[in-house]
Amino acid sequence: MTRWILLGAIVATCAGYLVYSATATGVAYYRTVAEVKAAPGGAGVRVLGTVRDVRHTSPLDVRFDAVDAGYSMPVAYHGQVPDIFRNGVQVVVEGSMGADGVFHATTLLTKCPSRFTSGTPGG
Repeated sequence: MTRWILLGAIVATCAGYLVYSATATGVAYYRTVAEVKAAPGGAGVRVLGTVRDVRHTSPLDVRFDAVDAGYSMPVAYHGQVPDIFRNGVQVVVEGSMGADGVFHATTLLTKCPSRFTSGTPGG
């Protein structure tokens, strides 16, 4: 009987550890534009902002300003941009702040706008 209780405790501990480790790695945090401007940090910083003033310098190079709560940060990205990328769309960019004061993004993700808007039905 004691052997079964011990075996059950070991299995429960292993299962708990697997659940904990799987959920801990799935959480992605991002910083605000103001936080990055105050303390740029190292590589791999994720920043949430709203796109403003999009400038395509070549088919795969885009520059824009990420704005949030009155703060603005220039961003440079090389690569394919999502189809819904345009002014006013929220983006999460991952990269690092360069010595030139431009955030050099290695990843650009757009946040999908909601299909549901407030308003009157049929209007």
